[in-house]
This record gives sequence, structure tokens and C-alpha cells, in this order.
Amino acid sequence: MPKIQKNSITPIPSCKTLKVFKYINSNKYYSCFYVGLHSSLNGNKIQSLKTENIKEALKKAKNIYHSWFEQSHDNSEKVNFIKNIANPYFAYRIRKYQNTLGKENTGERDKQRFFNYMVKYFEKVDYKDNEQLTTAIEDMVQNLRMDKKTDNTISKYTNTLSSMFSYAVKNSLMRVKPDFPKLKIINTARLSYFNEELNLITKRLNDEYKKTEDKFYLETKDYINLIRSGGFRPGLEPLRIKKFQYRFIEDKQSKDKILVFTLYNTKTKPKHQLTTHPYFTKYVFPEIQNRNPDTNAESYLLFPSYENRQKVYNRIVKIFTRISKELNLYYRNGATRPIYSIRHTFIKNRYAENPQCLEVIARQSNTSTKMIHRNYLDEDDIMMVEEHRKLYPSK
Repeated sequence: MPKIQKNSITPIPSCKTLKVFKYINSNKYYSCFYVGLHSSLNGNKIQSLKTENIKEALKKAKNIYHSWFEQSHDNSEKVNFIKNIANPYFAYRIRKYQNTLGKENTGERDKQRFFNYMVKYFEKVDYKDNEQLTTAIEDMVQNLRMDKKTDNTISKYTNTLSSMFSYAVKNSLMRVKPDFPKLKIINTARLSYFNEELNLITKRLNDEYKKTEDKFYLETKDYINLIRSGGFRPGLEPLRIKKFQYRFIEDKQSKDKILVFTLYNTKTKPKHQLTTHPYFTKYVFPEIQNRNPDTNAESYLLFPSYENRQKVYNRIVKIFTRISKELNLYYRNGATRPIYSIRHTFIKNRYAENPQCLEVIARQSNTSTKMIHRNYLDEDDIMMVEEHRKLYPSK
């Protein structure tokens, strides 16, 4: 099989899996798209477009693609992968998370990913034929790479399939799991925001409210201030906090009030308590308390007028990302800083102020010292500064 010119590969987003390319030993373009193992040995339909012109090649490729799927190429199925393997697994996953209060329903997310992209590789596969399954997985991975997806991203697809096949084996629907290609997973460092940058974002949210009178901007500001004030895990957990889940205790030494939150069914344990920064407790939290006065103990602390927490979070992320980009803050040192980076800000700030309290920081953040080192500090200048001080202590 001749080798493909990698720089000639041109995906066509409007037609799933369709791309045009050139072989190294040819000036003519070829088209390639996935048609399933029931129609070709490797699952792909490859056809010469007999042209050296890229515009003409793209037009011809689309015509071949649409022509193929307008015709019937189905052979009789030995088994029904969707009915017998995929649907039972996703029903189990969704049911499992529906019964777990406070957690994002990752079953719904995985189901959406499968039916949006992966289903075309498996719907005609005989799942009792391990070789067919392995080939379909390899084809999917290859096409994802041709679409310029990183192995980190591809692992999300293969993890869904691996869990699905494990469930099928456990329930005697399959004899053994198919093999998966090895991926090169790289843990890229996630950079934090500086406090001054987060202040600019919350100020912009305030300005957006004044222009639009849309209260959602003020409550988005509340959300950001909350997750930067303590060891919260950005996502749905903070949005599921109800008013009865916070209380004040008194520090007899300083006479200051300490704000304590109790979170239930978190990512790592069923119950987690944490405190917030004194500045937040004294100056910011009263504003959040007074934002929605006509609520009760069972009301959500943030966005109490919205029932669908996932939709609220999706909109928060969209607003945060837009404003961060508009302020030229979203990208730093070649990496992105999504809303989850605020958790990194909290952990790194606390570590910079008191490195000896790493275990306390880990407990407050509902994680381990090992995870903090690996995911928050090892790639950060804060850790370098601390190690430098230990190596070369000032006299």
C-alpha cells in the first residue's frame, strides 16, 4: 500500500469521515470515507478522483460520498450492535448517575459522543467477531488522528468503548474484550489565572450586567468568586449547593466568622467540608446572600431560579471563555486556561503563601498531596521557587 502525503490530507467537516489526499507516488487526489466492514475489508471506501485540482477534488469527493449513502449497501446483519451492546450499556450508565445526587450524568455525555461520531464504525459490525471489532476500533482511531485529534482526546473515545465492552463481557453479551491500540497520553500542564486577571473578568461581568440588565452575569460573577475562594471543584458541584449547606463558625482567637460549606456526593467521597477565604466571607458572600432574598433553605445558593444545572453550567462556561478571550487572558504560554484553571489558582495561591500546609490544602480541595504535585505544582514556577529556596536558603 503506497504511503499518503500527510500534508495533503484535507478533511471535509460537512461529511463525516470524508477527506481527500494524495499518495506520495501520485499527483492525483483520492477520496476516503468510512463505509463499514460489511462493505470493505478495512471499512473505508477509497477512490481516485482523477484530478490534481484541490477544488475539483473536494467537489467530486462530496458527490461520491452523497451518492454512496443515497444507495443501499447494507448486507444482512449477524447481530445488532446498537440494540444488544450500546443501548443496554448507556441505559445502565445513565440510570447509575441519575441515582447519584450531585454528579454530572457522564452517561448522557458518553452516549452523545458515541452516537455523534463512533456509531458509524460499529453499527454493522458483528460484535462476536473480535477481529472485526479490533479493526473497527483501529479505523476509528486512525480517522480521529487524520482529523488532527490528539491521543489525549482520542482516549476519551476509547475509554467509552472499553467501559462498554467490559459491561458486555460482564453480562455475557461478549466473550472477550477486543484489543485497543496504544495511545501516547501526555499530561499537559494547566496554567492558573492571576488574581488580578480574575478581577478583570469579574469586573467585565459587572459591566455586562449594567449594559444588558441580565442578572445571569451577576450570578456568573458570584460563581467565579465562590470557586476562587476555596477548594471547590469547578463544574456542577458548586451549582448544586443549597442554602442549608453552609454555616458560620467562630474562631475564638481572632473573633472572625468562618464560612463552612458541606458538599455531598462529590467526585472522591460522599461528604466534604471546606472553608472559604476570609476576604470572601466578609466582603463578597453577603452580596451573594442578598442576591436572591425570596428563597428558602432548600433553594440553590446560586442561580436559584434555574432548575437545569447542566444548562446553567454550559452557559457559565460559554460566557467565561468569551470574556477571557476578549480580555486576551484565555491563552498563556501556548496553553488554554478554561474555567477549571480557577481551581489551580486557588491551590497554587495557598501553596505559595504556606508550602508547609500542603496536606491541609489537599484536604480542603478534596484531593491528595500526590495529585496536587502531579497536576498543579510540578509544571509550575511556584514549585520551582519553593525548591530553589530550599536549595539556597537565604542567610
